[in-house]
Amino acid sequence: MLYINDHLERMKEKQVEKAISMLPSWRKEQALRYKHFEGKRECALAYLELCRGLQLEYNISEMPLFRYDEHQKPSLYAYPHIHFSLSHCKEAIGCFISNEPCGLDIECLRSANEALVRYCMNEEECKQIFSSPNPDAAFISLWTKKEAVFKLKGTGINDDIKEILSPENTRGISILTIPNLYRGYILSVAQYSNSQP
Repeated sequence: MLYINDHLERMKEKQVEKAISMLPSWRKEQALRYKHFEGKRECALAYLELCRGLQLEYNISEMPLFRYDEHQKPSLYAYPHIHFSLSHCKEAIGCFISNEPCGLDIECLRSANEALVRYCMNEEECKQIFSSPNPDAAFISLWTKKEAVFKLKGTGINDDIKEILSPENTRGISILTIPNLYRGYILSVAQYSNSQP
């Protein structure tokens, strides 16, 4: 199940301070490591969105503790059978919760800088982006797909960035992409094909 909060601009500093104060100490420390207000806000709200989803989906009311694997992919310490993925950008935060491994990425629309596109996209993807009527949206759409697959696999972004969406690398994976151009972001969810996003 996907949970999105894309009204972050409504959150004032006092509200964010209150949200941070509700966090367990380990997550509060993570939020406070961000230098800017937006990073603190996004870190706090992503965790609270996870809490909301766990309450609605599984009737879990306690604040969950994370554990991290060797690639820093988080999982729920007390509920290893529940999978989740968090993502945030300045326009929205998202949380995807599933009974199966999953990956979520959400990104703000931004310029499809040619050097960046050529660095992280293969030749076919570059053609797709530069021939699109909206190259910025095409770039972010592909980027979120790539990062969602990396998160699903739990490897973090690595040297396969140009080929992560190849048929060999995405065999058995379903990817759902949702553009919200009005709110200024695009998100993608990746799961193994036996469970639909």
